[in-house]
Amino acid sequence: MKKLCLVLVFMLVFLGLKAQNPVGLFENHADIGPVINKGSAIYDASSRKYTLTGSGNSMWFKRDEFHFAWKKLKGDFIITTQPTLMGSGGDVHKKAGIIARTGVDTSSAMVCLTVHLDGLTAFQFRKKNGANTEEIKIPMLAADILQLERRGRSYFVSVAKLGQPFWSVEVPDIDFPEELLVGLFICSHNPKVIEQATFSNTRVFTALK
Repeated sequence: MKKLCLVLVFMLVFLGLKAQNPVGLFENHADIGPVINKGSAIYDASSRKYTLTGSGNSMWFKRDEFHFAWKKLKGDFIITTQPTLMGSGGDVHKKAGIIARTGVDTSSAMVCLTVHLDGLTAFQFRKKNGANTEEIKIPMLAADILQLERRGRSYFVSVAKLGQPFWSVEVPDIDFPEELLVGLFICSHNPKVIEQATFSNTRVFTALK
Protein backbone atom coordinates (compact mmCIF):
# COMPACT_ATOMS: atom_id res chain seq x y z
CA MET A 1 0.00 0.00 0.00
CA LYS A 2 2.85 2.40 0.90
CA LYS A 3 4.56 1.65 -2.42
CA LEU A 4 1.36 2.37 -4.31
CA CYS A 5 0.94 5.70 -2.50
CA LEU A 6 4.53 6.67 -3.28
CA VAL A 7 4.05 5.83 -6.94
CA LEU A 8 0.91 7.95 -7.08
CA VAL A 9 2.69 10.86 -5.40
CA PHE A 10 5.60 10.69 -7.86
CA MET A 11 3.15 10.53 -10.80
CA LEU A 12 1.28 13.60 -9.56
CA VAL A 13 4.52 15.54 -9.12
CA PHE A 14 5.70 14.49 -12.58
CA LEU A 15 2.43 15.50 -14.22
CA GLY A 16 2.47 18.82 -12.37
CA LEU A 17 5.97 19.57 -13.63
CA LYS A 18 5.06 18.46 -17.14
CA ALA A 19 2.10 20.85 -17.18
CA GLN A 20 4.46 23.79 -16.68
CA ASN A 21 6.17 25.10 -19.81
CA PRO A 22 8.53 27.87 -18.65
CA VAL A 23 9.93 30.16 -21.34
CA GLY A 24 12.31 32.99 -20.44
CA LEU A 25 10.89 35.02 -17.55
CA PHE A 26 7.42 33.49 -18.02
CA GLU A 27 6.30 30.51 -15.95
CA ASN A 28 4.10 28.84 -18.54
CA HIS A 29 2.67 29.04 -22.05
CA ALA A 30 -0.32 27.35 -23.65
CA ASP A 31 -3.13 27.66 -26.16
CA ILE A 32 -6.24 29.35 -24.81
CA GLY A 33 -9.56 28.13 -26.18
CA PRO A 34 -10.24 25.23 -28.61
CA VAL A 35 -7.63 26.16 -31.23
CA ILE A 36 -7.21 23.90 -34.26
CA ASN A 37 -3.46 24.41 -34.61
CA LYS A 38 -1.16 24.15 -31.61
CA GLY A 39 0.97 27.19 -30.80
CA SER A 40 4.43 27.51 -29.28
CA ALA A 41 6.73 29.90 -27.43
CA ILE A 42 10.53 30.10 -27.63
CA TYR A 43 13.03 32.34 -25.85
CA ASP A 44 16.44 33.14 -27.39
CA ALA A 45 18.70 34.12 -24.50
CA SER A 46 21.41 35.53 -26.80
CA SER A 47 19.06 38.07 -28.41
CA ARG A 48 16.66 38.22 -25.43
CA LYS A 49 13.84 37.76 -27.89
CA TYR A 50 10.60 35.76 -27.59
CA THR A 51 8.97 34.10 -30.58
CA LEU A 52 5.33 33.05 -30.27
CA THR A 53 3.36 31.12 -32.85
CA GLY A 54 -0.36 30.55 -32.64
CA SER A 55 -3.71 30.40 -34.36
CA GLY A 56 -7.14 31.10 -32.89
CA ASN A 57 -10.47 32.20 -34.33
CA SER A 58 -10.59 35.57 -32.56
CA MET A 59 -10.19 37.56 -29.34
CA TRP A 60 -13.47 39.42 -29.21
CA PHE A 61 -17.02 39.38 -27.85
CA LYS A 62 -17.28 36.77 -25.06
CA ARG A 63 -14.46 34.37 -25.97
CA ASP A 64 -10.80 34.29 -26.94
CA GLU A 65 -8.58 31.87 -28.84
CA PHE A 66 -4.82 32.53 -28.92
CA HIS A 67 -1.41 31.43 -27.67
CA PHE A 68 -0.28 32.88 -24.33
CA ALA A 69 3.01 33.02 -22.39
CA TRP A 70 2.41 34.22 -18.84
CA LYS A 71 3.69 34.87 -15.35
CA LYS A 72 1.56 35.09 -12.19
CA LEU A 73 1.80 38.57 -10.70
CA LYS A 74 0.21 39.98 -7.56
CA GLY A 75 -0.64 43.64 -7.12
CA ASP A 76 0.78 46.47 -9.19
CA PHE A 77 3.06 45.81 -12.15
CA ILE A 78 4.50 47.24 -15.36
CA ILE A 79 5.15 45.14 -18.46
CA THR A 80 6.73 46.50 -21.63
CA THR A 81 7.68 44.93 -24.97
CA GLN A 82 8.31 45.58 -28.66
CA PRO A 83 6.13 43.20 -30.74
CA THR A 84 6.63 42.48 -34.43
CA LEU A 85 4.12 40.48 -36.47
CA MET A 86 5.97 38.27 -38.93
CA GLY A 87 4.82 38.18 -42.55
CA SER A 88 2.69 40.68 -44.43
CA GLY A 89 -0.18 38.30 -45.20
CA GLY A 90 -3.01 36.89 -43.17
CA ASP A 91 -6.13 38.38 -41.65
CA VAL A 92 -5.93 42.14 -41.09
CA HIS A 93 -7.14 41.53 -37.53
CA LYS A 94 -4.31 39.17 -36.58
CA LYS A 95 -2.61 40.68 -33.56
CA ALA A 96 0.05 40.40 -30.90
CA GLY A 97 0.84 42.22 -27.69
CA ILE A 98 0.51 42.27 -23.91
CA ILE A 99 -2.34 40.69 -21.95
CA ALA A 100 -3.35 40.29 -18.30
CA ARG A 101 -6.08 37.76 -17.48
CA THR A 102 -7.93 36.51 -14.44
CA GLY A 103 -7.57 32.92 -15.73
CA VAL A 104 -7.02 30.65 -18.71
CA ASP A 105 -10.68 30.08 -19.51
CA THR A 106 -11.60 31.30 -22.98
CA SER A 107 -14.07 33.85 -21.56
CA SER A 108 -11.94 35.06 -18.62
CA ALA A 109 -11.94 38.74 -17.71
CA MET A 110 -8.87 40.42 -19.19
CA VAL A 111 -7.14 43.54 -20.43
CA CYS A 112 -4.82 43.58 -23.43
CA LEU A 113 -2.74 46.08 -25.36
CA THR A 114 -2.38 44.99 -28.95
CA VAL A 115 -1.09 45.83 -32.42
CA HIS A 116 -2.94 44.45 -35.47
CA LEU A 117 -1.62 43.63 -38.95
CA ASP A 118 -3.35 46.71 -40.39
CA GLY A 119 -1.59 48.90 -37.80
CA LEU A 120 -4.53 49.35 -35.44
CA THR A 121 -3.18 49.78 -31.91
CA ALA A 122 -5.85 49.28 -29.25
CA PHE A 123 -6.57 48.63 -25.60
CA GLN A 124 -9.18 45.88 -25.36
CA PHE A 125 -10.76 44.65 -22.14
CA ARG A 126 -13.41 42.36 -20.67
CA LYS A 127 -14.34 43.59 -17.19
CA LYS A 128 -16.10 40.40 -16.09
CA ASN A 129 -15.95 36.72 -17.01
CA GLY A 130 -18.23 36.09 -19.97
CA ALA A 131 -18.82 39.77 -20.74
CA ASN A 132 -18.37 41.31 -24.18
CA THR A 133 -14.99 42.80 -25.05
CA GLU A 134 -14.72 46.59 -25.07
CA GLU A 135 -12.14 48.63 -26.96
CA ILE A 136 -10.29 51.95 -26.88
CA LYS A 137 -8.65 52.68 -30.23
CA ILE A 138 -5.34 54.46 -29.80
CA PRO A 139 -4.58 57.41 -32.12
CA MET A 140 -1.31 55.87 -33.31
CA LEU A 141 -0.90 53.26 -36.01
CA ALA A 142 1.60 50.40 -35.72
CA ALA A 143 3.11 51.37 -32.38
CA ASP A 144 6.60 49.95 -31.84
CA ILE A 145 6.60 49.93 -28.02
CA LEU A 146 3.76 48.77 -25.79
CA GLN A 147 3.59 49.33 -22.03
CA LEU A 148 0.83 48.30 -19.64
CA GLU A 149 0.82 49.33 -15.99
CA ARG A 150 -1.53 48.19 -13.25
CA ARG A 151 -1.97 50.63 -10.37
CA GLY A 152 -4.72 49.47 -8.05
CA ARG A 153 -7.99 49.47 -10.02
CA SER A 154 -6.51 51.55 -12.85
CA TYR A 155 -4.60 50.48 -15.96
CA PHE A 156 -2.21 52.92 -17.64
CA VAL A 157 -1.70 52.31 -21.35
CA SER A 158 1.39 53.77 -23.04
CA VAL A 159 2.52 53.31 -26.66
CA ALA A 160 5.21 54.90 -28.80
CA LYS A 161 7.08 54.83 -32.06
CA LEU A 162 10.80 54.30 -31.58
CA GLY A 163 12.46 57.63 -30.78
CA GLN A 164 9.12 59.40 -30.23
CA PRO A 165 7.24 60.42 -27.04
CA PHE A 166 4.77 58.02 -25.45
CA TRP A 167 1.02 58.47 -25.85
CA SER A 168 -0.70 57.44 -22.62
CA VAL A 169 -4.18 57.06 -21.17
CA GLU A 170 -5.60 55.85 -17.85
CA VAL A 171 -8.45 53.33 -17.85
CA PRO A 172 -9.93 53.33 -14.30
CA ASP A 173 -12.32 51.15 -12.32
CA ILE A 174 -11.42 47.66 -13.50
CA ASP A 175 -11.98 45.43 -10.48
CA PHE A 176 -9.75 42.37 -10.91
CA PRO A 177 -8.32 39.97 -8.30
CA GLU A 178 -4.93 40.74 -6.80
CA GLU A 179 -3.28 37.91 -8.77
CA LEU A 180 -3.37 37.92 -12.57
CA LEU A 181 -1.73 35.98 -15.39
CA VAL A 182 0.40 38.54 -17.24
CA GLY A 183 2.37 38.09 -20.43
CA LEU A 184 2.56 38.01 -24.21
CA PHE A 185 0.13 36.68 -26.81
CA ILE A 186 -0.51 36.10 -30.51
CA CYS A 187 -3.81 35.46 -32.30
CA SER A 188 -4.07 34.69 -36.03
CA HIS A 189 -7.79 35.60 -36.22
CA ASN A 190 -8.11 32.64 -38.59
CA PRO A 191 -8.49 29.20 -36.98
CA LYS A 192 -6.87 27.44 -39.95
CA VAL A 193 -3.73 29.59 -40.05
CA ILE A 194 -0.70 29.73 -37.76
CA GLU A 195 0.93 33.14 -37.37
CA GLN A 196 4.15 34.23 -35.67
CA ALA A 197 5.34 37.27 -33.75
CA THR A 198 8.58 38.24 -32.05
CA PHE A 199 8.86 40.30 -28.87
CA SER A 200 12.03 42.28 -28.08
CA ASN A 201 13.09 44.18 -24.94
CA THR A 202 10.42 42.53 -22.82
CA ARG A 203 10.55 43.63 -19.19
CA VAL A 204 8.33 43.01 -16.18
CA PHE A 205 8.50 45.18 -13.05
CA THR A 206 6.67 44.70 -9.77
CA ALA A 207 6.54 46.73 -6.57
CA LEU A 208 9.24 46.01 -4.00
CA LYS A 209 7.90 44.16 -0.94
